[in-house]
Order: sequence, then C-alpha cells, then structure tokens
Amino acid sequence: MTATWLDFWQKENEFDDSMSANYAYFLARVEQFINLSKSRSVLDIGSGPGNLEDAWHDRVGEIHGLDISERYNAMGRAKHANHPNVHFHTLAADDYLNFSPVAGRQFDIIIVMSVVQYYRNAAEVEDLLAAIKRVAAPGAKALICDLIVEESVLKDIVSIVGRSLRQGQLLSMLKLLFRLRFSSYYNIRKQNGFLVIPESEWMAMCKRLNLNARFVAEPLTMQQERRNLLIQF
Repeated sequence: MTATWLDFWQKENEFDDSMSANYAYFLARVEQFINLSKSRSVLDIGSGPGNLEDAWHDRVGEIHGLDISERYNAMGRAKHANHPNVHFHTLAADDYLNFSPVAGRQFDIIIVMSVVQYYRNAAEVEDLLAAIKRVAAPGAKALICDLIVEESVLKDIVSIVGRSLRQGQLLSMLKLLFRLRFSSYYNIRKQNGFLVIPESEWMAMCKRLNLNARFVAEPLTMQQERRNLLIQF
C-alpha cells in the first residue's frame, strides 16, 4: 500500500526537532501583518508540535491548535499543561477539513503554516478557505503561509540553504536535508508530490468565496520562492 502524507505526520519524523528555525523566521516577521493582544483568539491550523503556541501562549487571550496527529497534540498538551488558554484538538485523518472541535467559536487570528502543500487537491484547499471563513470573527485576519505556487524543488532547496546560511543555521539545515533524502519523507514525496496551486488559482478561489485576499510581498518563511496569502475579514 502506498504511504501518504497523512501516514507520515502520524509517526515520529525528521521534522519533530527541526521546525524551529523556519518558525523563528516566520515569528520575526508575522507581526507586521497582525496585532497580538490578550483580547485576541488564535486558531492554528496544522499546529504540529505547538511552535506557535510556545511563542504566543502568554501574548493572546486563547489559542487553539488543530492537527491530525494525536502524537503532536499530546506533545503540545504536555508542554502547555499549565496554560489553560492553550487547547489542542485532533482532526480525523480522513476528515481533516471538519473543524467541529472548534464549532461555535470565532477567531481573530488564523494561521495556516506550511500545511497546504500536503493536501490532495485544489478542491480541498477551497474547502479549507470556506472553513476559515466560517470561524473568522468580524475584522479577523488569516495568513496561509509557505504556499508552493510553481513546481521548483531546486529553487526551494537553494532558497532555504541561502537563508539558513544568513541565519546561522546552515549546518543544522544541511543535516536535515541529508536526513530527509534517506528517509521515508523522500519516498512519500516521490510518490505523492506536493500540491502546487498557481497564484491565479488562489485568487480565483478567493473571489468565488468573496474573500478579501492578497499575496504579501515580503517572504515570511525561509523558502523565499513560496508565497503567503493574507485574508482580511
């Protein structure tokens, strides 16, 4: 049976300890687009081991993470056991666009970080946008980050290596790339690929859903070739 991205994220993997560099880059830049305060609620879609929660738990009113990986959610709950404003919810692997764990809530800030490339098709992404619209509070902002809008593995690698060098993270990034090449990640990527959605298709989806959206010019992640979509409600 062919392994999928859903299978990959359910198990211990090479990204468990290596997401911090890219997240640090993101966190240093994201606040030019959003304002954090104790009155704001945050939804983190694809929360992984809780990098966003680690950084923002004492800067916002509450933060809810959604992820298909119960393993990641258990890690997040353990780290934030003493933070009653932090919540992690497990999405069904076969129904990960069902946001019923946060049904009835509205959020001021919605973050989707390096997740969409693992979706199966553009129709699922449009469903994601519709789900975000349903849980967005009036005046909310959503950032969908690290989007692959053209297929270019080489550009991706060159970009992240260059930025790792400038951030003093080159050695750790080269170690990660080496580990990925000889891991299940490489085989799953070869079998499943990444979801590539051109900018024009993103904007067409937003138009169909009547969303006020634009791509921001500034790179928010270490993969400079990837784009970041800002939606204002």
